Amino acid sequence: MVRDQKRSLAALILVREKLAIDLCNEIYMRKEEAYEIIDFAFQLSDKLPETYDQLKSDIKSYIIINMLSLVTKFH
Repeated sequence: MVRDQKRSLAALILVREKLAIDLCNEIYMRKEEAYEIIDFAFQLSDKLPETYDQLKSDIKSYIIINMLSLVTKFH
């Protein structure tokens, strides 16, 4: 049981790191900002998406929607 929990935690940490690197490279954000958004996304959901690509797509969609809402708000 403890071993499975350690594996799950290690996998979550690896996914978090990979997501942060991908977001930094794809949308040119700082790594600290990427960590904040990823942690926020993990807190909002009770379960993780099925695939890594789906998780990354959901986070990118969230960022784009928020950016568009800021642009329209200040336009």
